[in-house]
Amino acid sequence: MKDSGTVLLAFVVGVAVGAGAALLLAPQSGEDTREWISDTVEDEAYRIKRKAKRSLDQVQDALERGEQTVAKVLKTGKTALDSLAAKLD
Repeated sequence: MKDSGTVLLAFVVGVAVGAGAALLLAPQSGEDTREWISDTVEDEAYRIKRKAKRSLDQVQDALERGEQTVAKVLKTGKTALDSLAAKLD
């Protein structure tokens, strides 16, 4: 999660620097520049949403694998305890 905050901060800073540079250096009209900024922000927001979705999917997959592993370990432990209990009886 800390990396997500870093990525978001880097994105915001990058957009601000890029927008400032574009406004100062671009030989475009103000309307064209605003459209370019809007398109860039939309593209970056979409890219970040996609990356967040992939990260969430990876976390969910890892949790499912972890649950399956814990279930297997518990089943193996129960089987071992049942076997030991049967030997003690």
